Amino acid sequence: MNNFNEYLHNFAVWTAARAVQRNFTNTQNIKAAIDHARLKENLIDTPLNFFQESEFDEFHRKTSNDLMDYFKGINIKDPTYGRVAKIISIYIKTAIIIRDSGKGEISRVAHPPIDNILLTNLHKENKLLKVGNTKWTQLGEKQYFLLIEKLRTLNFEYFWQIEKYWKPTRN
Repeated sequence: MNNFNEYLHNFAVWTAARAVQRNFTNTQNIKAAIDHARLKENLIDTPLNFFQESEFDEFHRKTSNDLMDYFKGINIKDPTYGRVAKIISIYIKTAIIIRDSGKGEISRVAHPPIDNILLTNLHKENKLLKVGNTKWTQLGEKQYFLLIEKLRTLNFEYFWQIEKYWKPTRN
């Protein structure tokens, strides 16, 4: 066991859990779901390579559905695509994007964490996207990917760069 990888995984689990657990579930359940979906194995221990948006999107769909099925299996109500997508994006942001200083192939294609702060600030500067009233916790798979397609029209070299619109507090 690589101690650093375990440390990195534990911190990524914690950050992901803190980002989504309000009115949803606890850290223990989120960690169990992340472990069930094998995020550590697929992203830290033996990283999958994503060179195309479509490859990442396919991984995202499979992993999101694995997470939602896990939550349903332990009787967690309302495990929406928006919530599990944020678990994945925060995990990737913490475990890979920040670790790698925002470089690397996954940093080009991985979806950014979607929340009200990001969407509100994006709407202020990009009203044509019409994302200001989007409720990220209620997004289904189809709506989520329609939103991702809108965000991709901003054409950042690395998708995480869209977080220039995100701050820890509302502006």
